[in-house]
Amino acid sequence: MARSLSIAAYLASLGSADHANSPDAQPPRPTGTIIWARCSDVEQLTAIETLGRKLSEDGDPIQMIATLKDWEQTRSERALPEPKGKENVRKFINHWQPLMVVWLRGDFDLVVLEEIRSAKVPSILVDANGDGLDLVVAGWVPGALKSVLSGFEAILTLDNPAADRLIRAGAPPERILVTGAMEDSEPALLCDEEERNTLAKAIGTRPVWLAAGARLDECFDLCRAHREASRRAHRLLLIIVPADLDDADEFARATAEDGFYVTMRSDEMDPAETTQIYIVDTDEELGLWYRVSPITYVGGTLYGGGCRDPFEATALGSAVLYGPQIAPYQRHAARLNVAAASRLIRSADDLGGVVETLLSPDVTAEMAHAAWDVTSRGADVTNRVADYIRSRLEEMVA
Repeated sequence: MARSLSIAAYLASLGSADHANSPDAQPPRPTGTIIWARCSDVEQLTAIETLGRKLSEDGDPIQMIATLKDWEQTRSERALPEPKGKENVRKFINHWQPLMVVWLRGDFDLVVLEEIRSAKVPSILVDANGDGLDLVVAGWVPGALKSVLSGFEAILTLDNPAADRLIRAGAPPERILVTGAMEDSEPALLCDEEERNTLAKAIGTRPVWLAAGARLDECFDLCRAHREASRRAHRLLLIIVPADLDDADEFARATAEDGFYVTMRSDEMDPAETTQIYIVDTDEELGLWYRVSPITYVGGTLYGGGCRDPFEATALGSAVLYGPQIAPYQRHAARLNVAAASRLIRSADDLGGVVETLLSPDVTAEMAHAAWDVTSRGADVTNRVADYIRSRLEEMVA
């Protein structure tokens, strides 16, 4: 469908003002096929990186080039700044020569979308939830929403309400597919299987919970929670992996002073039967500890300061619990919460009670299954997007 004359007039009124935040010189273009992934939020980068891995599984040289609307230098290894202004968008497209654009969510930029369309680069809208529709200048540019949405070859929505909203806004119903969210997690963390087997034998049938990426300001709360949960399971073992391994000695000192029998990984490779708290002060992959613990507390979420991705643990079968400071993984936490695949702790006072509840194997198994369902659905969506892109690329080069 041709773009509306009103949109054309609006874009023309912008003149040649660039307002660009992209560097003057783009990085060298790699050989092979380029897919431009336009992201509006840094949280979307992991999903794009996952999609890029899927596309490259068969060995074809397909590379995702991600751009961020609000770019920062700290993101330079994962994304480029989104080009601003017509001239910069044209230069970006001419330099990278993408064969397709993947536009995540909403936040529609009429200038960027029009240049993509003018360059005849096919585009698809993924993880669409209806966000950004009210920001399009539909109130004073007739047909803007319909024209914008009609520019996408396919629109993959998060749910049925999002699909209905997009159809009401003018999206062609035949191009909409309700899929859910793309997978946006890193590959499962690895571990030494021989080491895992040795550790599992040493732990035996003891109940275990893990504090992954724990911070020193949580030490008192972890001790209190462990003491409370141990009333139900007196052989309960707490494994603490500090966020900063330099804090391991302080964790050991503080937990021992609180009355626990504590051993450190560097002193004893396996926890003894009498060990109540086991401090990891070595640099093994967290994948080892997620695999041996059916329960994981995501450290750093009680008081903030940064935390691990909860999907790391759930991908390896560990039920997760976390406090209110889950940034920057709010989306992951929300998906798990909706599926009853995690436990949110409102305050440190609740930690011990939640751990005690999760000591029931039936409860943790149910949570782990629900979490697996969340991540597997996301993987299915990513596979469908990858299949669509491969199919379209084959059509374009045929």
